[in-house]
This record gives sequence, C-alpha cells and structure tokens, in this order.
Amino acid sequence: MERNDNLYETAKFYKDKNISIHINLKSRDWLNGKILSINEFTKDRLVLKEERFGEMLILFERIKDDGIKPREEKGDEKWTK
Repeated sequence: MERNDNLYETAKFYKDKNISIHINLKSRDWLNGKILSINEFTKDRLVLKEERFGEMLILFERIKDDGIKPREEKGDEKWTK
C-alpha cells in the first residue's frame, strides 16, 4: 500500500499544480498529459487527459515505481493553457 500512497502523493502534487506529466508504464509504454482526477478513497487510479488518446483511466499497478514525472512544456502546446 505504501507504493500506492507514494504514487498518489506524487500525482496529487502535479494535479494541484496543473503540471503536465510523463508516465512510464511497466509495459514500457509511456503517456503524456494532465491529470484530471485521482481516486482519493482507494488511492489506486487516476484519470489522465493524454495527448494522443484523450481521457484514460490509469491504474497505479500499471505505473512503474517513481514513474510519474513532470513533462517539459512546449511553448505553443495546448497543454499550457
């Protein structure tokens, strides 16, 4: 459960600050976008507005340990608005 708590706190920080993130998944795939919501009761999932795929439900069990990082903003990108 500690792992989920750590991912929850990291995700909550980036959501509260409205920072675009990069997520590395255990499957070696990656996602970029902004967090729309985080399940605060079970602390095991989030909804991401992904740049390529739109809204996605991401379970923490699919994310690598320490797999949520800030993403470098691009000047004219739609995510900076």
